[in-house]
Amino acid sequence: MIMKELGQRIQESRIAMNLTQAQMAERSGVALRTVARIEKGESVNVENVLNVLRVLGVLGNLNQLVQEQVLAPTELIDVGKKRRRASGKQKSQKRETWVWGDEK
Repeated sequence: MIMKELGQRIQESRIAMNLTQAQMAERSGVALRTVARIEKGESVNVENVLNVLRVLGVLGNLNQLVQEQVLAPTELIDVGKKRRRASGKQKSQKRETWVWGDEK
């Protein structure tokens, strides 16, 4: 559903710029058939969609979707190092109480 909507908007933008599919294909470096598939909302390589969006001049609009999280300096102190990956949930381990002379 999203690809169909995106394809429709790409087609409308291309037509508004008075470009044919062939001209779009040439400017974006994407095959003519791929441009047609993008506009139909069919499955295509993301890189090809990005090339078409660049020609349309809307590639920068993606920054609104994937904004970098900015923390205040005081929040950085609380957070510590920037996390690079999720660790998942840790299983709690039951620890037995150790007493001197209890080793075997």
